[in-house]
Amino acid sequence: MIRVLFMIAAAGFVLSVGTLSAAIAIGGPEAVTRGGWHMFSGGWGERDNHTHGRWDSDDGGPGDWGPDAGPQATRTLAWTGGDSLDLGLAADVRYVQADGPGTVTVTGPQRAVDRVVVRGDSIRYGRGGGHWRPKLSIVVRAPAINRFDVAGYNALAIEGYRQKTLRLDVAGMAKVTASGEVEDLELDISGKGDVDLGALKTRGADVDISGAAEATIAPTEWARLDISGAGDVRLLTNPRSLETDISGAGKVRQGEAARTPSPPSPPQAPSPKSDKL
Repeated sequence: MIRVLFMIAAAGFVLSVGTLSAAIAIGGPEAVTRGGWHMFSGGWGERDNHTHGRWDSDDGGPGDWGPDAGPQATRTLAWTGGDSLDLGLAADVRYVQADGPGTVTVTGPQRAVDRVVVRGDSIRYGRGGGHWRPKLSIVVRAPAINRFDVAGYNALAIEGYRQKTLRLDVAGMAKVTASGEVEDLELDISGKGDVDLGALKTRGADVDISGAAEATIAPTEWARLDISGAGDVRLLTNPRSLETDISGAGKVRQGEAARTPSPPSPPQAPSPKSDKL
């Protein structure tokens, strides 16, 4: 049975190589560079949230972009969302809590900026934006956003926060910082993110980490910490109530100390008995 499966797999591989060779022979080498196939050297797409790649222009031809590609532009959109913010593009984002109508100010290459749209609670690209997009700078000013979804290589800075609750869902290698004051914090991190909330005064914090993420918090009353994997939580305070559930190589640090599951103490060796004369 295994031999038959191996023969089928080998035949499929040979067939795929032959098909690709025939396609290149028919189309010619120029087809690879013109548009039949896009070959990237060091390029990354929006899904990876990197900042290098190629842009497919509106006229069908590829356009390179990078630090020196095209003029920079700034555009301001109306914030149409409610209490949540979801990033559907690669960006460094600042959220400033401010009264009045919400705004979203986007800065980056002109072609990318022109394609950004705000749909409900989401900031993303509209249609016709090409497949490969740069990392933008975005400033969101709104009065009452209290839930943020951040993923990939994105970065979020929350400034002047003053609300009862704050919910952060962080995935990938995203980075988050926050300053201000909140009663209850809920933090969920998966991946290898870095969340620094040391400047956010918090009454209580509920933290759930899976992966190798790091978090810094400063709760004054209570903290519930659930770590699975190699996560690291640093406490800048000594909350009155502290509950920890650690599985794996995770750590909880208070100052320079670290709380890890303590190994069982080895049994004491029996004291030698002196011979009686």
